[in-house]
Amino acid sequence: MLKKSGIFTFLMVWVFPLFLWAGTTGKISGLVTDAETNEPLIGVNVMITDLGTGAATGLDGRYVIMNIPPGIYDVRFSMIGYEGKKVEGNRVMVDLTTTLDVQLGTSIIEGQSVTITADRSMVQADITYSQSNISSAELSAMPVEEFEEVISLQAGVVQDAGGNIHIRGGRASEVGYMVDGVSVTDPYNATMAVEVENNAIQELQLISGTFNAEYGQAMSGIINIITKEGDMKKYSGTIDFRVGRYASNDLSIYFGQIPDSLHQQSGTDKVDLLGTGTGFTPKLLNDIQGSFNGPIPGMGDRAS
Repeated sequence: MLKKSGIFTFLMVWVFPLFLWAGTTGKISGLVTDAETNEPLIGVNVMITDLGTGAATGLDGRYVIMNIPPGIYDVRFSMIGYEGKKVEGNRVMVDLTTTLDVQLGTSIIEGQSVTITADRSMVQADITYSQSNISSAELSAMPVEEFEEVISLQAGVVQDAGGNIHIRGGRASEVGYMVDGVSVTDPYNATMAVEVENNAIQELQLISGTFNAEYGQAMSGIINIITKEGDMKKYSGTIDFRVGRYASNDLSIYFGQIPDSLHQQSGTDKVDLLGTGTGFTPKLLNDIQGSFNGPIPGMGDRAS
């Protein structure tokens, strides 16, 4: 008996944690009731129109739709004898539950439906830790080159001169990096081992303090990146091109730290402030990002 207990303890402590991945999806749940009697409705069809997935309400009028990629979706409710209802703008976030309670009124005219816009809840009841979620729309609207610059804007986060992220005063090596729930932390220097472009990110999740059991090997924070999924039906793509500069021709703002000949330099000339022999080009900043997605020929709707 003791031998079996020892084997079980070994598996629970050392083997099973290796298979724990961070979350990459969220869920929608709620209660559907009759608008007049407030009684729960059984068998109401709940469908996410953008994904083609859904569920039906049970005996208590409740439903749950699992494994939803982060994003903003429209949810449609329908039942024979009741008016259809479409709720637009429901945001789903990683590891969280979006609550959507709906009341349906009886339908007099066949095919009658109502469209409403969802209100974002002021309090997320299932959050047990400090976190920030940045959507792809918010990320694309910000004038940043790398997602690390967005992370540094969050409360309790600073970015040092070397570009390293520090959360809640911890060391840069105390931050865990994940892409689609899989750890990509470099075991050598504890930085992010891969690069992810901004236009490939569906949602950026920052967690600081009181992590759930699915997270490990990090003490100050977790940065979880959820990448976009390809379209199974059509081809599409994006390209972003940004041009800027690090320096100004008004040399008085640099307190003598920039050579006076800066305004005479071309856009490709480098300035070596630290005497390292490398320098940077203060008058030249080009950032080009592009993406392309769609179904893989010959695979139908199975891969993109």
